[in-house]
Amino acid sequence: MSLENAHNAHNAHNAHAAAGGMSTSALSLALIQARDGIVTGAALTTAAPAPPALPLADRLRRIEPDFAVAALLSEAGEALVLTPVADAASARQTLSARTACGSPADLLVLDAPTDADLAAEAQLVAGYADLRAERLAEIDVQCVGLMPFFQTILPLGPSWTPAIAILTQVAADLATAVVQRIKLGFALPRPHLFSPEVQPMIACPAHNTFPSGHATQAFALATVLDLLTGDGPDSGTPREDSQLYRMAARIAVNRTVAGVHYPVDSAGGAVLGVTLGRWLAARAGVRGDCPALALDCTAWGDGAPGGSRDFHLPRLVEAWGQDRCLRLTGTVETGTAPLIAALWAAAARDWGQRWS
Repeated sequence: MSLENAHNAHNAHNAHAAAGGMSTSALSLALIQARDGIVTGAALTTAAPAPPALPLADRLRRIEPDFAVAALLSEAGEALVLTPVADAASARQTLSARTACGSPADLLVLDAPTDADLAAEAQLVAGYADLRAERLAEIDVQCVGLMPFFQTILPLGPSWTPAIAILTQVAADLATAVVQRIKLGFALPRPHLFSPEVQPMIACPAHNTFPSGHATQAFALATVLDLLTGDGPDSGTPREDSQLYRMAARIAVNRTVAGVHYPVDSAGGAVLGVTLGRWLAARAGVRGDCPALALDCTAWGDGAPGGSRDFHLPRLVEAWGQDRCLRLTGTVETGTAPLIAALWAAAARDWGQRWS
């Protein structure tokens, strides 16, 4: 949640004044005068409110959405631990999770690409520049938000599915918090630093390149929505026939088209996003454990000597079943997080009643 959003949420009690076309100071003055006109000045009559009886999910609905997200992020982050890194750039980082019994277990091990890998992929970035005019509108809007692209696939909206709106914001904000911490540890340079001919079509972000934040967010959103709305055995796993994952992959590739990310950044972000989406579902108690993964980005690509290191959904799906660059290392059994579980249950009800 940005500082601006936090400030706006903190002043949400004045929203009815702005909606009515009056200034907040005029409303405050009117309320002062009205109180002075009806309060007698005698000793206050007090009565303690009844103890709260609402379940957690209903309490979350009654507070400002940004503050609900903040509370949920606090709970989401209390069981995740990133390997501390030294001042120098790290070649490996590990995301661990506290298990149901309290001990930490590796959830995702990421091995970064080498400078030689990035130099090879810079040529791919340059090749994608041919798509810039075609993808301009998408890239521009995706700099601001991603959910509208998923709302065209599923019938979602704050009025129909308010709990899902909060759940997806938690997924997106958790993805941002985790990926930014990982980026700091790897400290890998953006493509235009390898060649001045890349010339990104948008202002290049100041933070480091690997993994891609857009890919992390997009695949976290796709995974949460896939697990929430699907009931098949493959729910929560990237698939070529899934519109959700196809959209996530397109969002990720658009960052390479824009000239600000290598294809391997999308690979790292996709695996991280899927992991975080699955982890949220496990913490909600809708699945008993979370698959643990290891991604070696030096081995990303088609596997042939001198082969392409491009990113697209079929290659990601292939990597999921190859046990080459991406390996399943076990499962992590997490305890249920009460706030996340309550929100997920409310989101499931929203989805079940979406046609009401």
